[in-house]
Formats: sequence, structure tokens, C-alpha cells
Amino acid sequence: MLFHRRPSRLLTVSLTTLSAAVLVGCGAPATSGGAPDRFVVIDAEELGRFNPLTGHGGNGESKIYESLYRVAEGQDDRIPDAVPVLAEGAPEPVDGDLTHWRVRTRKGVTFSDGTSFGPEDVAATYNAVVDPKFASPIAANFDFLRTAKVAGPDTVDFLLNGAYGDVPHRLFLAIAPSEALATPGPADKSTLGDHPVGTGPYALTELRPDQVVLTARDGYWGAKPQVKTFVVRRTDDEKARAAQLAGGADGTRLSPALARAVSKDGYRTVVSKANDWLGITLPSGDPVAGDAAVRLALNLGVDRGAMVRDILQGEGTPVSTLVTPLFGDAYDPAQDFTFDADRARKVLDDAGWRTGADGVRVKDGRRARFDVAYYPTETLRRDLTMASVSDAKKIGIEMKPVAVEKSTMTPHYLSTTAFLLGGGGQPYTVDTQLYPKFHSRYAAAGVGSKWDNASDYVNPAVDKALEEARVERDPAKRAKLYRDFQAAYHAAPGMLALVSENHVYVIRDNGWHPGATALEPHAHGVAWGPWYSLARWTRK
Repeated sequence: MLFHRRPSRLLTVSLTTLSAAVLVGCGAPATSGGAPDRFVVIDAEELGRFNPLTGHGGNGESKIYESLYRVAEGQDDRIPDAVPVLAEGAPEPVDGDLTHWRVRTRKGVTFSDGTSFGPEDVAATYNAVVDPKFASPIAANFDFLRTAKVAGPDTVDFLLNGAYGDVPHRLFLAIAPSEALATPGPADKSTLGDHPVGTGPYALTELRPDQVVLTARDGYWGAKPQVKTFVVRRTDDEKARAAQLAGGADGTRLSPALARAVSKDGYRTVVSKANDWLGITLPSGDPVAGDAAVRLALNLGVDRGAMVRDILQGEGTPVSTLVTPLFGDAYDPAQDFTFDADRARKVLDDAGWRTGADGVRVKDGRRARFDVAYYPTETLRRDLTMASVSDAKKIGIEMKPVAVEKSTMTPHYLSTTAFLLGGGGQPYTVDTQLYPKFHSRYAAAGVGSKWDNASDYVNPAVDKALEEARVERDPAKRAKLYRDFQAAYHAAPGMLALVSENHVYVIRDNGWHPGATALEPHAHGVAWGPWYSLARWTRK
């Protein structure tokens, strides 16, 4: 049954050429390029790839698309509320059954091509992300979903594969028009990647490998943004990004120390709390990194507190099980690893790893040595890697740091080589924080993304706790199961989680009032920080 009809959508966006702007230096008037409603930022992320099915706007942060819900701003001491955007009110379980949820959709919303938004767009987007024909790289994030269907005017139902209580924080997927998804095909080949059509406050008006220009939409259903033009330029190296601030850019993300060094002469820092963890994979495919005693000893032998103090400049927290106080009753602080180098040495001694003449341990003729890869252009990852290498050496484990390009990180490489990994892409439920990273189903080749369970960790006690928790209807019992997970993981860890970093941004103090930031996931850069609320900025 059809509940409304609309004209077909032409999936093209005319690309206009933005005339060159004269960017001003730090001491210039408080405008960007002489335009008070234009903002220029420098990002490290690849530009383009605007298709929701490839992960764009996966937590409600897109400027082009919108989601049913987004993350609330100003709530960074807990998991933030899910704020309705394209939804009218909270999702509701149907008949009290956590296998069937209903969402009412907002009326009077149009896409950037002028056609109307409705529940069929929501259903099409969610169905596409789990349809193997679209080969979505984020499909594993929605393995709880069986199908979505239009249930009436402005109503969409979500039918799940089993009871699932965390649905309110799982409906952040950016919504694309149903016409764009009518013909199945690989998501990374879709025209939405370069020609996005969304309901958001901005539309894409220029796309180059080194620059994106977003322009405020005249037909946007909500309040029209006061920042009319948002320019994003790409520079991988953070020192180069910092230098471009002196050339007139209005903001970027930097490491804490560098941000403080350049935050002067008309710029200021903005710190966003994040549930963004960093840690080192310990792949089972490496006989040393995958050794149970080595894994446990490393978790005991690294000084996470010193990393937060010296590398993060205090902008973060130690993390060892990926469960943090943000998750409330699901968190058991007794299961965190505390720094204890002496106990780490004893664990290795008891397991037969004997210290050799050069200080490196040996067992059955094998040296306690393995490579650990990191991205050299990311200062924080480099520094955490080197600190871990130093701490490991003190307990007799030799970790050799290896600088690699992102193209090196193939599934095969990850299966045999430790890597300084960033995570927390979906950190707003405990299930999404833990299940893809530690459940053994993702240890099988070809299951999930290459980042899921990159250590190929298998622990039946961990599997049991995670499986039971995601279908448990009682919140108190579900929290207890996650504490059980922590206990099982603490006894036999699968990786070396290190810290959760806050994200530090530098922004020109040019008369705009960005408002509160949101608790951020691993994704960062110009989609988040002070720019998360870009459409709601006001002048001071």
C-alpha cells in the first residue's frame, strides 16, 4: 500500500565553482576571508564518500543528511540522549516486545532536490544497509535488524532478529532517498558518494580531492543556518594543518600539545570529551602477540596513567576493557587493569618466558618479539606506540615499531601484525562498543570489517556474556552481564587497550558562538567538535 506519492528524484547535484577567497592572517579582523558567514576548516579525513551506506553521518553528525535521531549536545558525563531529528518522539516497542519497534517520522521535510521525505526513505535506507547486495561496510553494525517497513502514514516499523533493548541509540543512520537505493549495487560505487541528496541544512556545492564546499539550503525545513558557507580542506599532516591556521583557516583538530601552542592571537581551543579509545591489537596469528601470558603481561605492564598525563596532556582517561564509567551500572572499576610491572614479570615467569642475556624473554627457543604498526602522520598514535614499546621492554617483551601507510592495513596484514588501532565508532551502547571487537564470530575470515575483532580473539565466556546481554530485556540484568564480560576479559584479555582521548580543536575566535559539544565517537574532525552544531551557531 502506498501512503503518499512524489515525483521521481534526479540523483545529481550541480557542482559550482567557488571563486578564490583571500584568506586573512591571525591578526586580521574577525571574519573568514572577509565574509562573516563563511567558515574554513582543515581536516585530515578523505573528502567525499558521502553515502550513508559507507558510514557517512553514522552518528547523526552529517551536515548534508539527517538521521531519525542524533546525539544530544552538552551531555558528556554519560551516554547522551538520542534527540529526535527526522523522528517525532522516541521509538516505541510494539506490544512491549523488544523485537518490534515503531518510529513516527516528521512531516513537512524535503530533500535537497525538493522532493518530500517520508517513512519509505527510512525503510529503504535501513533495508539497504543490511542487504548483502549493497555490500555495505557498516552492515555488521546493524546485525540486530531483520527488516524495516512502512507501517502507515509517517510511520516506520523495525523488525529485529531477536529482543534488543538498545534500539533508541541505534537509529543514528543518515537517511538517503529511497529512489537512490532502488537498484541494489555496491555501496562504494553509488552516486550518493559524490552527489549526495539529503534532508540536512547544507547541500554539497563543490567537491575536489582537496576541498569540499557546503552551502546552506534555502528550502531546509528547520531554521536556516547563519553560517552560509562551510569550506573543508584536506591536509593529512597535523603540523601542516597548524601552519594553515596562520594562513587564514578558521579551525582544525590537533593533538593537545600542538593545539595549546597555536591557540593564541585570535584562536582558542575547544575540548570535546569522547568515547574514543586507542589500543594495540594482539593478533592470534602472531605466536608471541597471541600468547595468553604475553597479552596479560602487557595489560599489566603498560602505564596508562603516564600516557594520559604525558602524551594526552591530561585530555583523556586510561582504558583497559573498553567499558568506562560513561556506561553507568555496566561498568565495574574492579576489572580495570592497573599498572603493575612486577606482576607482569611474574605472569611471564610462570608461563615459561625466561629473560635472555639481552633482556628479551625467550620460551621454547622463541624470542618475545613482534612488530607493532602505526600511522606516522598521526602524532598521538606514534607517541602511544613508542610509550608502549618502552614499557614492554621493561618487562622483557620487544615490540618493534613499524611506520606504515593506511593502504598497508589489509585484512591479511592485520591478522598477523599488531597495530595501534583507534576505536569507538559506535560507542553509544555497550553492545556496539564490545560485540564487534571481542565476539569470536568476527574472528572468522570475511565476517564484519577488517577492524572488527582484529586480534581474532576467541573466549567462550566473553561470547556468552555478550550474547546474553544484547537480548536481555531487564536493564539491571543486562548491566550485570556486561560486568560479567569485564571479569572474563580481565582474566584473559584479547588486546592492549590504552586510553580514551578527548578531541582538541582550535577555532578562530571570530564572533561565532558554537554552543556545547557532544560526547564524540572515534570519528572526529570537522564533523564533530565545535562544528557538530554548525547549523545552530549564532553570533556573539
